[in-house]
Amino acid sequence: MKVMIQTFGGLKLSVGNKSISDASSRRSKTWTVLKYMIAHYKRLVSPEELIDVLWPYQDCSDPYNSLNHVIYRLRRLLSDCAGGIQCIIFSQGMYSWNRDLKLEIDAAEFEDTLIETRASSCGVDERAVLMKKAVSIYAGEYLLGETGELWLTNFRNYYRNLFLGAVKELADMQKQKSAYEEAVMLFDDAIKIEPYEESLYALQIELLISIGDYARARQQYKAIEKLLKKDLLAEPSAELQGLWQEIVNATDVRNASLRELKTHLDSNAKKGAILCGPETFKRIYSYYVYLYERIQLPALLCMLSVDYSNLPDDVNANLHAGMKTLRQIMLRSLRASDIICQYSPGQFVIMITGADKEQDTAPLKRIKKTFEKESDATLSVQVMSIGDGITKVFMPG
Repeated sequence: MKVMIQTFGGLKLSVGNKSISDASSRRSKTWTVLKYMIAHYKRLVSPEELIDVLWPYQDCSDPYNSLNHVIYRLRRLLSDCAGGIQCIIFSQGMYSWNRDLKLEIDAAEFEDTLIETRASSCGVDERAVLMKKAVSIYAGEYLLGETGELWLTNFRNYYRNLFLGAVKELADMQKQKSAYEEAVMLFDDAIKIEPYEESLYALQIELLISIGDYARARQQYKAIEKLLKKDLLAEPSAELQGLWQEIVNATDVRNASLRELKTHLDSNAKKGAILCGPETFKRIYSYYVYLYERIQLPALLCMLSVDYSNLPDDVNANLHAGMKTLRQIMLRSLRASDIICQYSPGQFVIMITGADKEQDTAPLKRIKKTFEKESDATLSVQVMSIGDGITKVFMPG
């Protein structure tokens, strides 16, 4: 029996003319296990592994019995869709998909298509066709909806990076054939899927500048500038600002004086923690790693994950409001030297400079306490020193 599974942009599982899909009202431990089993469809999964996924930061009085209840609900859900067939089986102490089922998963097709493009026998034209196919399969974030799950973040980053790499490679191929408008449209489509990915805007704007289309280049810069400011209260990356300066230099013949520049910089100086986009945060992080290696200047890397999984209401609406509340709490709680970045729809990453000890996380504890008092969500916090690797992870209470 064929089971079609869509993972990009949400979750939909179809068997024949019956299907089940991930909706805000279905956020539950049953769906968390389903998503975990889909992500690890190639291998066996132990009960202990699932228990760690379902109750990562809390004790469960009877975890194995609780897991059995979750598995029972999942099996019943899948059985109703698959005409009574048992989709998840338990054998020799491990869970797995029924091997009699033929799983067709869009993420697997996406990955396999990209692998085909690397074959030595694949010609340039065939590679372009396959790359277009792969890009079209990626319809949005992997298993959209869940937040605060480290295992899921890793999968999302993996597929997202594959998608971004495919878009950039396909655009290069189109530019080599002088198909500039195709490349511009490719970036338009990719930006619709990854609207906060500054590198896509940078590549598109760079292309538009190269073909002399400064009007569209200006329009795209203003679009990402407005989006970052409205949703993330952040400024465009240094790379984008550099491209903006190219646009200004090419369309404004008047040179500014150094005094004008200083006046402009002083007028735009901001107090409080720095809020930036992902690309700018990556550059700042690299700079602090360099400082640590050279002069042992300490810093803490922190991840704050908002979780509304226990609420039956519209998760996306709650999440948007919760992230806005958390952003405001962080801005008034952190120092001017600290850097904040929204890493995903439900996560912020923070760099606390000049700190490397657990006792330096007092601001994070205040943020967590204040947020959970002002919101119905829970907030998980993970912290590590940038100089000591993953060995010093701890969770502020």
